[in-house]
Amino acid sequence: MKQLLLIFQPSLFLFIIGACQNTGNSDFQIVETGERFEEVLDVPPSEQPAKFPVEELQPATEIQRLLVKRGNLEFESVHLEDDNQKVRKILPHFKAYVDSENFSNNDFSSTYQLSIKVPVAHFEDLMDTLSSIGKKTTNRSSNTDDVTRNFRDLKATIESKKALENRYRELLSKATQIKDMLEIERNLNDLRNEIEGYEARLRTLQNDISYSTINLHFYQVKDQSKAEKPSFFSRLVKSFQGGWDMFIWLLLALVRLWPLGVLAILTMVVIKLVRKKQAKS
Repeated sequence: MKQLLLIFQPSLFLFIIGACQNTGNSDFQIVETGERFEEVLDVPPSEQPAKFPVEELQPATEIQRLLVKRGNLEFESVHLEDDNQKVRKILPHFKAYVDSENFSNNDFSSTYQLSIKVPVAHFEDLMDTLSSIGKKTTNRSSNTDDVTRNFRDLKATIESKKALENRYRELLSKATQIKDMLEIERNLNDLRNEIEGYEARLRTLQNDISYSTINLHFYQVKDQSKAEKPSFFSRLVKSFQGGWDMFIWLLLALVRLWPLGVLAILTMVVIKLVRKKQAKS
């Protein structure tokens, strides 16, 4: 038994030493891996490289649109003058006013045509209110025009023209010869006229943006059965006027045909002369 132990003792000793070394290496690897994992966790998120590039989104600039509104409204009226007074009493409540008007009257109808200016904020409300006045609405329409680019172009043109005008004034102050001074003043006058024209267009456009336009047309149809018949005397006068007009027309027509009359007279004279020669021979 002692001999067997002496034989296996060296082998058993070597096996125990190898097992201890393997255990030490494994612990070292675990410790090393753990330290590296802690190093990764200790890195702040902002300093770690991103897998995908992140683009910063810039907020889109909101452009203020400049709009011009126009409306058309037509309705039939039962009592034309009463409705006309109603329209004019309503307008001040919406800060609106009549820009132009026209009245027409014939044998069939009487009509008012009004061009109304109203602040853009009250445009729809005034359209609805006017639509409720007449007997029935026969036509209603509206449209909106975007004049943003036109407005900005006008402002840019005016600014560039004024800058050129200032440059001309500087040259005029430095000019010494009469010829140069007259030329610069002529260019200044032309440029000033252009600037005033552009500014007038800009003011008109600003007014159209601030105040919308409503073209109002309302009418009353006349009852033909109640229409007054013309008297005998009025019919006689119209007949006389028609006959006189026809006489004047025929007279003017004859005057226009005077070349034919002259040609006919010359033809008759030639024929008489030819006949006289034939008679003598």
